[in-house]
Amino acid sequence: MTRKSRLILIVALIAALSAAAFALAWYIIGSLLAVCAILAAAACFLLVFRPARIAPDSLLHLRISGRVTENSAGSLMDRLMGREFVTMHHLREVLTHAANDPALSVVMVEVAGAACGLASAQELHDLIAAVGRGGKRTVAVLDSEAAEPREYLIAAGAREIVINPDTSLMMLGVSAGSFFVKRALASVHIGAQSLQWKEYKGAAEITSREHMSPEVRESLEAVIADWQKMLADYVARARRLDPARAVDLINGGFFSARMAQEAGLVDRVGYAQDVLSEFEPRPEEEKPRSLSALIKRRRHDRDDALRRRNRVVEVNRYLRRTAYLDDKGRRPRIGLVYGLGPVIAGEPPRAGEFISGQQTAAELMRAGRDPRVRSVVFRVNSPGGSALGSELVWRAVSEVRRRKPVVVSMGDVAGSGGYYVAMAADAIVAQPSTLTGSIGVVYTKFNVGELLERIGINVDYAKTCALGDALSLTRALTESELEQLNRVMGEVYGNFCEKVGQGRKLDPVRTEAVARGRVWSGAAAANNGLIDALGGMDRAIELARAKANLAPGQEHEMVLFSGMRGLAGLRTALALASENTWWSWSLSRISGVPEQWLPALARLLSTGGASLLCPWF
Repeated sequence: MTRKSRLILIVALIAALSAAAFALAWYIIGSLLAVCAILAAAACFLLVFRPARIAPDSLLHLRISGRVTENSAGSLMDRLMGREFVTMHHLREVLTHAANDPALSVVMVEVAGAACGLASAQELHDLIAAVGRGGKRTVAVLDSEAAEPREYLIAAGAREIVINPDTSLMMLGVSAGSFFVKRALASVHIGAQSLQWKEYKGAAEITSREHMSPEVRESLEAVIADWQKMLADYVARARRLDPARAVDLINGGFFSARMAQEAGLVDRVGYAQDVLSEFEPRPEEEKPRSLSALIKRRRHDRDDALRRRNRVVEVNRYLRRTAYLDDKGRRPRIGLVYGLGPVIAGEPPRAGEFISGQQTAAELMRAGRDPRVRSVVFRVNSPGGSALGSELVWRAVSEVRRRKPVVVSMGDVAGSGGYYVAMAADAIVAQPSTLTGSIGVVYTKFNVGELLERIGINVDYAKTCALGDALSLTRALTESELEQLNRVMGEVYGNFCEKVGQGRKLDPVRTEAVARGRVWSGAAAANNGLIDALGGMDRAIELARAKANLAPGQEHEMVLFSGMRGLAGLRTALALASENTWWSWSLSRISGVPEQWLPALARLLSTGGASLLCPWF
């Protein structure tokens, strides 16, 4: 029985009880039950049935603005002020349904300062393009102050691109890099000691070098070459351009709106309102000559305005429609678990995005124990982090896999610990532009002993052996201590590579060739056996269905096993509202690290220890 049927049954049961009460002359009870039935019926209509109905020939209006996260509760302030908080989870659901919804004729996407990774932009492009292939008119409106290649890639998924007259296109090619803070730390008398396994493990170089090493530069140049090829292929196909011309435009520099139109990057200069106005009332030119005609005209205009306004459907309302349409009763389930942000172990930070080794492992096991779940999709978007936290999630994936298939879908980045948590799955799917690999270990220890001495602070310890204060912030590690710690890290690296070989069925020589801390694009990872298929979440779900032996026409139900629901979601919303957004936003803009990852990364850096951390370029 569907949820709709259960609601109708409950209302009918209350109405029947009310009728029975009146028949027994229990008028007060009968009246109360009748009121309850009416209120329940009104609530069902207003909250369930009415939002699910949209007028024929409607326009779906999406606005992609600000940071686009995979799955988040949003801040409490955003909720109270009625701001739409659209995640990738929402966008996939909305665009997948829109492609086959007969009530929709147009999908319009406003791209206004969207902040996301290249793989997310690629997936959004594919989703919008699929809507167009479904026979819908698709329009993208670029109305950022300055649109960068990621935003343009999203917009290029539509068959028609409109650009605001004051929007500039910043087609500045593809670049990636990182900060190197060795001199800055030295200038404030803070020491940093780093160990890395192995030569491509660039995360350690942030504190140990002033410039990137030749090995890291080699791997990074290969990644951005793959990124540019992907961008050129997508732009050439979407805009019907020669591939060489697409490369020239991607590296073309600064374009005004008019220049972008002349270059063929957009179709016309205009506004979002130009498209929306097609669904607004058009007053008749002839003026009414009598009072009755005037009243009739105003009534007609009012009805016409209401009818036309209802044809513009916003995201939140359409999500209620998709929930209504998806309510089809008992079907085979595919479980969905999110692993988002840096990997941590132990007590989590108050806010931000992170993979808790304990919590995420519990969510995976809960999906594995659900008898109706036929397979599990594990969505990973993580730069890695704690080795212990990564091991806990890896173990959970291995346990679930003994019961049912597990398919990993990688987001913008799934490197080092982010790859560790994925490698035990039955299949791994990534976008060509996903940043992955980075199979290696890094250790960084800070010491402020010199700084404390300069400002007149002395620290002294009573200890049973010379190693007693080795992990304190007051002194550097000795050479013998570093050598011993390096051997420990070597064993962690060896365990990592051994599990990669087992999970990916690679011999030790091939495993070592793709490891050594090197980052790969998704396209290169596919060629080197680190992943199984290229694509987004839809491709991962397709593989999960096949491994669950679901027939091609058999419907399934996606069930989210996530800590973002209920009290956990409210806790996250309250925590997000209490963040000091000004400093986190500024630090995110300067460093390039997603704002929601900063609390967990700060926790990782402060706790120390060997970590499986992928550099975020």
